[in-house]
Amino acid sequence: MLTACDSSPETLPSVAVTTESFITAAARIDATSLPALAAAVDADPQGVANQLQSGLGGRRALQAYAAAMLENGEASHLGRQWAALTADVPALSASEQKDGGVWHPRAEDAGFFTGGVAAALSQNPKALPDFAQGAGVAPPAPGQDVAEWLSARVDALPRPARAAFDQALHASAAN
Repeated sequence: MLTACDSSPETLPSVAVTTESFITAAARIDATSLPALAAAVDADPQGVANQLQSGLGGRRALQAYAAAMLENGEASHLGRQWAALTADVPALSASEQKDGGVWHPRAEDAGFFTGGVAAALSQNPKALPDFAQGAGVAPPAPGQDVAEWLSARVDALPRPARAAFDQALHASAAN
């Protein structure tokens, strides 16, 4: 369990940030809680992405987290987190049977995280070079859409997994 101290008088002195509590914790991001949120993503990027994708308020929490990371000079760190979620194309391609249908949970989670990051980067384009460096990718071409640039990383996904990725990306990129 990861903890962060929150110095506000109406909260306990120590707040645990886990995969399950990430959405709630992201509602009150400050200089003290941001490192604990980042540590939660570092410890379990897939679990946090899944919780954000499936939890009520996840889109808003993800966009707030990504924006806070960029505003606090952590673009490279956010880039490494995003790269960890999108690097394993065979894992993103894996499908599961659920409720009589086929779904691609890892592709959905990675797409959702990518959309939230794209929304934050679109609002803070000065962070793009540092993000790209952390992610180990070339920066976008001048005028290139950020979501399109980030999506290029998963071009090798099979069509059904790519469709799941894209649908989740668009759902989380909306403001």
